[in-house]
Amino acid sequence: MTMTQRRRGVHVTANPRQGVRVQRSTESALRQTGAGRIALPLSVSQNGAGIGDAELVMTCEAAAELYAELGQALADAGHPAARGETPCP
Repeated sequence: MTMTQRRRGVHVTANPRQGVRVQRSTESALRQTGAGRIALPLSVSQNGAGIGDAELVMTCEAAAELYAELGQALADAGHPAARGETPCP
């Protein structure tokens, strides 16, 4: 999903060529920092053009909470990955 600014707030769209998009980077792998935190590489684009890279750096506890929340969201959506099945054919 992308976010676009409007006068009355933020509009969410699935169009990657519209608005600002922050998504997991395919260029770099998840890594552990020197301080023992987890760094999730992200890429940022605006209206389809890359504008930079970033990292979401979390403590191990925060990463575990995110892992649990993602698992619950997958289970709530009935996704096969939540049952331990292969997520994609």
